[in-house]
Amino acid sequence: MVRRIKKVVKNKPTRKRKKLIVVGTEGDNKSEMMYLRNIERRQDEYHFIFDQGNETDPVKIVKNTDKRARQEEISPQKGDMAVSIFDLDLDNAKAPQLVEAKALADRKNIKILSSNPCFELWYLEHFKYTTKPFISSSALVQELKKYIPGYTKNSCDFDSLYPKTEKAIVNCQKLDNHHKKNGTAGLSEFNNPRTDFYKLIEIIIDKKGSD
Repeated sequence: MVRRIKKVVKNKPTRKRKKLIVVGTEGDNKSEMMYLRNIERRQDEYHFIFDQGNETDPVKIVKNTDKRARQEEISPQKGDMAVSIFDLDLDNAKAPQLVEAKALADRKNIKILSSNPCFELWYLEHFKYTTKPFISSSALVQELKKYIPGYTKNSCDFDSLYPKTEKAIVNCQKLDNHHKKNGTAGLSEFNNPRTDFYKLIEIIIDKKGSD
């Protein structure tokens, strides 16, 4: 009887590890999580890990993000990152919290992605460029409904948004330049309207399909 010799395959390619993005969010805001889950399904380089607590305090959100990032043992050297996402809601009381949150995030290598008055500004910039201040988050949502009829908080009409992603990034960059020109740049409750969320999407799109 002749014994078959099993062929040994050398240098078999191993499956590439996805880069991890730990995302800390406010407990009552689900729109960001829904949007990012849709983004994740359309690329294969990043995997999102969500830490959604019940906090609205920016400092506590950053602390929770850092705790989860350490639990997941993320590695910036491998392209991992941690981000904290929160709304400013035109709330002047958050001013001292923002200073502390920014200092903590810088020490912990966490990106802060804030929106003023709220995350829906990112959605709105897919359809129009605007520097018009909003008197409330509700007023912004009402403006968004002109383009996404029936929109409600904590929802995501991703199919309407995704084809306009690059337009939204350009509009948000223009909005940043507007604030720089007017001396209102930076993390502040007075930057109305403004959102940093595009900076994360810009990274994902730039890296999509690379390597």
